[in-house]
Amino acid sequence: MKRKIGLMAIVIATFTLMVGCSLFKNAGDAGATAAGAACGKAMSTLYKEYKKLGKIDVTSTTTLTAVVQIAAARNLLIDNKNNSAYLTAFGVGLVSGSNNLINNSTASSFINTLLSLTSLTNVTTNTPSTSSTANEAGKSLMPLIRTIAK
Repeated sequence: MKRKIGLMAIVIATFTLMVGCSLFKNAGDAGATAAGAACGKAMSTLYKEYKKLGKIDVTSTTTLTAVVQIAAARNLLIDNKNNSAYLTAFGVGLVSGSNNLINNSTASSFINTLLSLTSLTNVTTNTPSTSSTANEAGKSLMPLIRTIAK
């Protein structure tokens, strides 16, 4: 009897651990997908502004808001750059958030380019549009525009 109870306790503990890990993984994937979707939406907005104006105008509130959102997504990517599941989920969100402006074949290139943009490191919601930080961040986004230019 004691053996059956012990075996049952091990089975229950293993099952609980598996379910807990699965929920944690899914929450991480959901967070990565949401971050990717926010980045994709911001990039879509930025791309539309670029196509309309022919440049990235960081004095525009719309543009600066998109730059801040892209910078926030980049910071999350930096924190998770060695997590392939996170990168995959981020890519899925990127495609859906941009309404396929960034597609499955360009998502990986976009992510790699985004990771390389060090000028976005210090961009926050407190970055004034007139600052050199915002100006440099805006200029640095041209490689991202080029990865999706159609």
